[in-house]
Amino acid sequence: MTESSRQFFQANKSANIIKSIHDLYGMSLKEAADIYYQSDTSELIEDGVSDLQCRSDKYLATLVWDEFKETTKHKERS
Repeated sequence: MTESSRQFFQANKSANIIKSIHDLYGMSLKEAADIYYQSDTSELIEDGVSDLQCRSDKYLATLVWDEFKETTKHKERS
């Protein structure tokens, strides 16, 4: 896989995950993008952790959402 095709794949994967967050949790695309790009999961996907790239977009959206909810809980406790 060339570098440009890898970048295209990752950008497409990220866009699909953001769309899935939007669809599953009823928020704007901007909010979904903010949640996605602030997640540790997005960093792992960008780093090319291969087992994550093989997962479905909806599955990864739920991972990002769970991470967001957990982070939000910790902030509320502080």
